Amino acid sequence: MKNAKQLNVIMLHLGEAMYPQDYLADVIQKVQEAVAGMDCNLLGCYKVMSEKDAGMCRKSIEGMPVDLFILNFVSWHITPYVMHILKNNTRIPLLIWGIGGTTDETGKLHSPAAAAGITGFLPVAKEFGFTVKVILQKPDSVPAAEEAAHFIHLAACAKKIRESRIGLIGYADMGLYTCAYDKTALFKKLGIDIEDYSGYEIMNRMEQCTREQAAEIVADIREHLKFENQISDKVLEKAARLYYAMKSKADGSELDAISIKCVNGTTDHLGLNPCLAQSLLAGKDLSVICECDAYGLVTSILLAAVTGHAAAFMEHYEVFEKEVLVGVCGFIPEEFTENGVKIRAANLGEINTGISNVSKVRTGEVTFARFYQTGGAFKLFLSKGIAKAAPKWTELGWEEPTPDFPAVLLEPSIPMEEYLDKVPGQHIIMVYGDWMEDVKTVCRLLDIEVVQ
Repeated sequence: MKNAKQLNVIMLHLGEAMYPQDYLADVIQKVQEAVAGMDCNLLGCYKVMSEKDAGMCRKSIEGMPVDLFILNFVSWHITPYVMHILKNNTRIPLLIWGIGGTTDETGKLHSPAAAAGITGFLPVAKEFGFTVKVILQKPDSVPAAEEAAHFIHLAACAKKIRESRIGLIGYADMGLYTCAYDKTALFKKLGIDIEDYSGYEIMNRMEQCTREQAAEIVADIREHLKFENQISDKVLEKAARLYYAMKSKADGSELDAISIKCVNGTTDHLGLNPCLAQSLLAGKDLSVICECDAYGLVTSILLAAVTGHAAAFMEHYEVFEKEVLVGVCGFIPEEFTENGVKIRAANLGEINTGISNVSKVRTGEVTFARFYQTGGAFKLFLSKGIAKAAPKWTELGWEEPTPDFPAVLLEPSIPMEEYLDKVPGQHIIMVYGDWMEDVKTVCRLLDIEVVQ
């Protein structure tokens, strides 16, 4: 995913004018210094201890492009003051931060009652529909800067997702309903607009790739990829031209995700599957999927933003008692491979004389998900599990010797019957590691219901 602008943050230091101001000023300084060192754009900091302070602050921040408010409760605070500032900004998330009191040399705890201020504010914030994150610290503790910085990172991920761009070359390959999408509803919900490009444009771009450019790509493929059988330069050149066309389109349109019609697209009309081109394209900065699966790409963008790693799609092939054989017929990001990308020429019937990625997929703990729409609402199916080594297998119809496609045996953390009931499509999107809580937080910021 392309880098987005930093999160724009406003800090409001909330307290009570009658409390010792030197004490509160010390707390304000510590928290403000911690935030100043975080990865965000601090637009301004305002001390609000009275109705007058609130009025001045409201005028100062009017029109600012705020992505996050940090509410630093340094003591008890009269709720109407801060609500007069925030009442028209309900779509902006709140990081509510409260520092505990201090214990003196006699063992007496001096409490500025930040907990009272926060618990008095939270019911109102929830009633107004704010998305909130609360950090309420114990007495005598230092500011929880790491926890705050992590939430700022996740809020920035949500902003990245809203600013992302998807390009589709074709629509819903094979007419698959799970690959269809509601363009207007998606744009309204997340701000993600899906751009569609014609296959004719891509074919023109393939022709615009010079012989020298194609030869350079082919040479790079031969140098960095592992070959399992002989592949002629003529076949490699066609894949190289497709890669050039898709990459030039993705770069020129500043896309975060791209897909091309495969089975009823390049395979039917070019006699070449897009697997090698897509394998070269896919990574953490550009999500790629087969079959023009729009919501699969949304899922991939979300997981890539949260993790900072490439996300890969997997398709269901076989179901066992506790595991599902998931794999792809010839395409996987390099980050998912165990020992680099391996390719081989492989034919499916008489229509496809393409090149397949036959890399071995890494095993380990994984998080997997799928964004989908049902009953007019957008949701995210989310789970975790263990990816195990796949058995020897092939998809029916491939010419002998059949290629060993990228695959794993996925053991979900939920019973198989429940998994099959909840999974909303043939494609799931996978990343390595346990990212459940971070994904749920980002979905909360995006107002997407999570189905676990």
